Parts: sequence; structure tokens; C-alpha cells
Amino acid sequence: MARHRTGYGRSRVSGGFVASAVAAGLLLAAHNSHAATGHGGSVQAAGAALSVPGSGTLSCSGLEALWESAGGSPGTAFTAAEIAMAESSGRQYATDNNSNGSVDRGYWQINSIHGGLSTYDAAGNARAAVYLSGDGADWSPWVTYNTGAYQRKC
Repeated sequence: MARHRTGYGRSRVSGGFVASAVAAGLLLAAHNSHAATGHGGSVQAAGAALSVPGSGTLSCSGLEALWESAGGSPGTAFTAAEIAMAESSGRQYATDNNSNGSVDRGYWQINSIHGGLSTYDAAGNARAAVYLSGDGADWSPWVTYNTGAYQRKC
């Protein structure tokens, strides 16, 4: 370690050492992230699956966080997460090709009749769900809500 003595009993660390330490830390973080991250963005820690909000396959808490980050109210986040789990099993790239030629995309399975709102982009899909549901006031466009299939998904 390259240290230089300064006055008053303190050591000064050289810029080269700091740069090397930062680079090593970044490599370790990238390695640990890659090794701990399951396919689809779930991070394994101490045997528990933790979700990274915003992409990949999300847990209920990850979907709630995504809903809120898209402007959805915290009071409707739990139901929104349950519906997303029922619609897509929390999968960002879930797709349903309907018999009428339309396509449902993403966590909340936004139908292609809604144009650009139907997207696999995590934030865009959540914003579309917030908008189309009136921030959770009207879930009637979602079949899983109408059938009750969303209940107890989270």
C-alpha cells in the first residue's frame, strides 16, 4: 500500500492506490452482482429472493415499488401487484397473443389496442397500468380482476 506520512500522525493515501482500490471494488461488486443475480433480475441473498425493482422478474414487493415509482398511490400498490402477478407472474416480458390479433405485454399485460402504452419497458408498463386503472380506481379492464384470479397472489 502506498502511503505517505504527513504531519500530525496521519497517513495520506496516494491517488494511484485510491484508483486501484476503486477499480478493485467495482470489479468485486460486478462479480458479486453477476454471481448473485438470477436470470431476470432477482438477487439471492442469504437464501431469500430479493427483487430489483424495475426490470426482470419481480416479486410482489418489487411490483409494488415499481407501481409507486410510476406514480401509483401506495394505497393501491398491493392490489396492483396482485394483478400483475396474476397477469404475468411478475415477468417483464410476458406476452399474450389474443385471438383478435391484439397483444398483451409486460407486467400488467397492457393490450396493444392502447398503442404505445403497451410496452415491455418496466416503467412504461407500470405508468400505463396507473393511467388505465385511474390509479387503481378501476381494474375492470383486467380479466384477472373481474374473475377474482388476482386475489391472494401476494
